[in-house]
Amino acid sequence: DPFQAYQSLKYIDNNIPHIPVKANGLVNRDLYVLSTSNWMPYEWSLNNVVLAESQHTALAYWQGQRPEEAYKIWESSLIESMYLGASPGGFQQLTFYDAIRGELYRDFADPIGMSARALVEGLFGVTPDALNNTLTIQPGWPLEWDHASLTVPDINIDFKKNGNEDTYTIIPSFQKEMLLRLLLRVRKAGIKSILVNDKSVGWKNAENAIGGPVIEMVSNYQKKYVIKIVWQGNKPDKGSIQETYTIGSPVWVHFALAIIQKIYDPQNILLNPQLKNGTIQAVVNASTGNHTAFVRLQQNGFTWWHPLDFVINDPGNPQKGTNPIVVSTNQKTEMIDLSKFFNDKVTQIFKNRYLSPRPKSPTLQLPTQGIGEWTHPLITANIDDGGLRKLAGEKNQISLPEGISFQSPSDTSKANIIFTSQWDNYPKQVTLPLTGSASHAYLLMAGSTNPMQSRLTNGAIIVGYTDGAADTLLLRNPETWWPIEQDYLEDGYAFHINAPKPIRIHLKTGEITLAIDNSNAKYNGKMIDGGAATVLDMMLEPNKTLKEIKIQAIANDVVIGLMSITLIR
Repeated sequence: DPFQAYQSLKYIDNNIPHIPVKANGLVNRDLYVLSTSNWMPYEWSLNNVVLAESQHTALAYWQGQRPEEAYKIWESSLIESMYLGASPGGFQQLTFYDAIRGELYRDFADPIGMSARALVEGLFGVTPDALNNTLTIQPGWPLEWDHASLTVPDINIDFKKNGNEDTYTIIPSFQKEMLLRLLLRVRKAGIKSILVNDKSVGWKNAENAIGGPVIEMVSNYQKKYVIKIVWQGNKPDKGSIQETYTIGSPVWVHFALAIIQKIYDPQNILLNPQLKNGTIQAVVNASTGNHTAFVRLQQNGFTWWHPLDFVINDPGNPQKGTNPIVVSTNQKTEMIDLSKFFNDKVTQIFKNRYLSPRPKSPTLQLPTQGIGEWTHPLITANIDDGGLRKLAGEKNQISLPEGISFQSPSDTSKANIIFTSQWDNYPKQVTLPLTGSASHAYLLMAGSTNPMQSRLTNGAIIVGYTDGAADTLLLRNPETWWPIEQDYLEDGYAFHINAPKPIRIHLKTGEITLAIDNSNAKYNGKMIDGGAATVLDMMLEPNKTLKEIKIQAIANDVVIGLMSITLIR
């Protein structure tokens, strides 16, 4: 429905990377292109910058009652391709802003088709339904335009604005004669007159218009329509709203010219809302992130739904997993012996055959070796822990420059990791006993992840206390869970981690890469020969008594592995 459509488009606003379009001599117009996803790590076709996808997204914005942003996406894409691209007037497949491939191909069928469809169906809003004898036109150009025209074999549309008067000339040439259903955004909250071929006609409010009032008028078939509308009065009220709140804070929204009729709160973000004429008061009752509620407004004879878009923050809770490592002289570190719990060697991760559970029907599922994708089903990665074993030496210990040490066996015949997975090859979770108390747990971990598990929880480390309480470190791709075979690409646009890069220990060479000396920058987005383990930091309650630590695999198609634990006592 229209409300679900609006919320879906807000997801694109808030979560899909927007890459600014810049060029010498290009006046700053806030142009941008969209990546197809924010998934990591990179694989072909899953996170690219694709002209056809941007144009399809523009059409979705037009269909979802976001015409201003729809035009911005459409305009940005065409300027980037046709004016700034390698082929003047060309329709590229991938744009210059694709981080991996750059601009690719020209005059590609996908963007040609979608650009034309977005032009006709979106910008000019022409959607014929001959089976139901209706030609719907809902223009989607920016309200400040004073003229626009389109000529295609099926229809001719001409628009001109002169002060408060708008004139639409429409000449249909479809094979079937259809009645005209015209939907127009309201420029001013009053109509002096509407004439169709010099005859006065009626109109009604479009049902469930979002973002501003829309009027609807219907006319029997004419060979030519000349529609004149004279507006009057004030513009529709946009209201005043604070965009950012914290959990539990009061909300106050005021509309000076419009009356609030009712609230629709599909995400349950407003607690005890109170309405009084043009004002709404409530309390924020939602989790952190981006949220939307809707209020139905009335101004003169117009009614519409106005979206209330909020960003809700939590002032507390520092991020777990990637905190800076600091060890002082009055703290004691204790390496926990995990040897009797190890269930495999880290080098085995891509040598297994992961056969169950799997779909029974044909799908583009993960290859049986646990790595690869649809264009490279036989690919694997060389995982070699020779450098790690050598680094452990006679003491079976690995020391970081910050002063943290991990216990790990140097004997190549011994297992050195606890693997968990939703695959039947390993247990879904493993629980280990702990005693005493600690302020931090440093974890040496390694495992797999894929783009289909990006931006969600892959696994978890859960530390339980004797009083029944627990602390949890969620292993999320890409913030706190990294693929063993490579580093994530971080470019700040389509590939954005939104968390500090962790310490990594290269398994083949024993190299330790740190964010503080930028030594991991050279591996940005690159495969790591031999693979790498990742160091994570988990804050604990120092005044509680430890009971256990649980390693848990949550997402499908991943393997979560723990190699070592060191506690700060």
